[in-house]
Amino acid sequence: MVKPAADSSQHSICPCKGKENISNFMDFLRPSFGEKILLMGDVSYYGKYLRKAGADVTIFEHAENFNNSAVIKNSNCSIVDGLPEYMPFKDSCFDKIVFLNHFNSFEDEKKVLKEVDRVLKLHGDIIIEEVNPNGIIRKICVVFMKLMGFKCKYYAPGEMARLFKGLGYSGEINDVENKKFIFVGKKLN
Repeated sequence: MVKPAADSSQHSICPCKGKENISNFMDFLRPSFGEKILLMGDVSYYGKYLRKAGADVTIFEHAENFNNSAVIKNSNCSIVDGLPEYMPFKDSCFDKIVFLNHFNSFEDEKKVLKEVDRVLKLHGDIIIEEVNPNGIIRKICVVFMKLMGFKCKYYAPGEMARLFKGLGYSGEINDVENKKFIFVGKKLN
């Protein structure tokens, strides 16, 4: 069970700028014994703590992006190489899918969403922490990244909620320190 957005602190659950937010992360995710969790993005050593809480953790990352220290820090987790457009997992195998600073950079967004929906169990949770693109500095960064050829789609909080509602998820948005947001969605069908 994930902590409801209204009850959670207004702090990040992602590792950022040398600051680990592991207590926020664990309090927010509330992992349970045997729960299957898929971590994607900036996972730092968070998988290790989920494993200590009894969760079955898989870190999914493309080999080009492997952060060797994250692999070493999470040695007690399954680490799977691949692209999010083609996830090598069985249907309905995860209770929770967590994206940390990673939901904005897919080659084929529709395929990724289809794969996420395929591997998440019915009534499973999706948790996404991402930068809020509504600030002027973030808008400039987005334009710059697009000019550099990056295929990035930065969703505003409302857009994220509408996107997943259209896919059959209920969801809540939690603003984080006016720079980021956390979307918590539940797969309903």
